[in-house]
Amino acid sequence: MTAWTQTVDTTNLSNTTLVTTAETVVCTLTGISTPMTGRRVRLTAHASIISGASTTSMAVRIRRDSLTGTLVGTSETDTIPGAAGTQADYTILVVDTPAEVANATYVMTVSQTAASANGSVPLASMSATIHN
Repeated sequence: MTAWTQTVDTTNLSNTTLVTTAETVVCTLTGISTPMTGRRVRLTAHASIISGASTTSMAVRIRRDSLTGTLVGTSETDTIPGAAGTQADYTILVVDTPAEVANATYVMTVSQTAASANGSVPLASMSATIHN
């Protein structure tokens, strides 16, 4: 069998509001297909996040399908690098091995810890590389 690689990517330039501590979808990646079960999907996601008042950390996740979908890999929770209300960049890398899929969807989600005000995500992007 000939080895092949497929790459799919997307960027969300809309300003997404993070409602206090609610987990929120900030980027959606569609069109992921694997030729058979057992193929690795390497997912990388990046978000530029402005934290809300009183926020102490951010949890960044990648899920299959939707906000309520299966968590892929582990959640990355990082202490915010400055005072609440400042902008910081967050990146997550996970590998998924789904069953054979056609046009699957993955989402990047973000939630704030201890936030008393909304935050925002002015830029988010995701990419997937499927390896044979």
